[in-house]
Amino acid sequence: MCYLNRAAGRTQAAPGGAGRETRFFFGISEAQTAETATAIEHQVEELLAEHLPDVDLRAVGVGGRAGSGVLQVVIGHPVRVDHELCAQVTRVLDDAGLRDRYAVEVSSPGPEPPLRTSDHYIAAIGETVKLAVEPGSVAGGAKSVSGTLTDVGDDALTVDTTAGVVVVPRDAVRRGRMVKRIPCGE
Repeated sequence: MCYLNRAAGRTQAAPGGAGRETRFFFGISEAQTAETATAIEHQVEELLAEHLPDVDLRAVGVGGRAGSGVLQVVIGHPVRVDHELCAQVTRVLDDAGLRDRYAVEVSSPGPEPPLRTSDHYIAAIGETVKLAVEPGSVAGGAKSVSGTLTDVGDDALTVDTTAGVVVVPRDAVRRGRMVKRIPCGE
């Protein structure tokens, strides 16, 4: 994956590679972090809805090391996500001034797409999911729940795990993603 580092004026490989930890907004309080992350998510969502309505915003966040300010945007599309679509999204973000504040990474969701909206979760019913949850929000104090998503309600998600059925309050879900199933013997 590549992104344009506006300050350096050149394209470079994304730092840290796959699986790097995303950190939000260094040097401000956790409450400010949540407000800022939500504001940026809404801004990106509104921009894409207005300019590229067929693009499905799967995830957005600001990450990287202190001072790097990388806006990470994961998109989906009913047909496909290709380099041109990523470039179109980047241009929309640039025109809105976001590339003046952040380097931008736009990518496809890959084989394990993030789940962000109710529509994403509804489409994932019957699929294997992994949910990062607030500690103490589910029985046993688990920080994550993995299994088959069986129901999506207004207030809760139901996941059939190897230990039994777990009901996860919607407001306790930090992140969710579909998990690629690997058949036995492969």
